[in-house]
Amino acid sequence: HLLPDYFDSTKFNLLHAGNMMSARNPIALIKAFELFLEENPTAKNESKLLFIGKPSIYDSFIKEKKQLIPELFLSDGYVPFEKVLAMQQFTSVNIILEALGPISPFLPGKFAHCIQAKKPILLLSPYYSESKRLLGDNYPYWSSVEDINKIKSIITKLYKLWKEDNYRLKMGRKDLLEYLSSNFLQKTISKLEANK
Repeated sequence: HLLPDYFDSTKFNLLHAGNMMSARNPIALIKAFELFLEENPTAKNESKLLFIGKPSIYDSFIKEKKQLIPELFLSDGYVPFEKVLAMQQFTSVNIILEALGPISPFLPGKFAHCIQAKKPILLLSPYYSESKRLLGDNYPYWSSVEDINKIKSIITKLYKLWKEDNYRLKMGRKDLLEYLSSNFLQKTISKLEANK
């Protein structure tokens, strides 16, 4: 059983797994989650926002907020990859939080795991982001990193879908599964070699 004790898969879980380097600022996300709970009191017993990963400069802010929001969880440092992967598979929503700035040209390593988990991704990124480009211009669960109200409304929308039927929180993106496959990589390498 790879799921840790603090992870209750029956809840509406919003999971951020991975390091929050100083450029990846979770403050608006946490404030949005706090507003979401204030506006949806029933969600308090059912929801959890989890930050899993090595310590970051935001830990003291998160720990302070935890005093007010018991639904907030911060892991005690590094968590083994197998456990993180299991949580990504069983969470309601995976969060990808990118650096503030005009552009995010790199695809985060966990993007592939989040697509494989087939769960909605709450993408907080610049408008010009490789993750956003792949998810598509009309992807409904994208917000800029600092837009508290938009993040709150996305969380609310996802929570309502989860309440209706948590199986509706499935994201089957065959196109992206194919794009991230070894098969596609092989084809791309073959094309490059042919064009030499």
